Amino acid sequence: MIRILENLQVKEVQGEMAYECLKCGKVLGSAKEDYKSFALKRTVPISKAQPEYLASYAVNSDTFVMREYYCPHCAVMFEVDMAAKTEPQIHSIELKL
Repeated sequence: MIRILENLQVKEVQGEMAYECLKCGKVLGSAKEDYKSFALKRTVPISKAQPEYLASYAVNSDTFVMREYYCPHCAVMFEVDMAAKTEPQIHSIELKL
């Protein structure tokens, strides 16, 4: 077992390494792939990260977004990326298996 994020680990399942949610134990998929392809994804405006009184002043609010990744079973959050709207999904974890 290898802890990857606060709520995500990699463990051996039927002889293969797989991602598993630490909160609910749900196996997401093969650790040979990006875990984000198995997670629920929510894209929200960058202004969500600002206090309400500052949200209307968010710099480049039409250019940048936040991408939130959750367990598809229990909805615990795994990670948040801040990226340009046009940028492809950020591959933040690469395991050498």
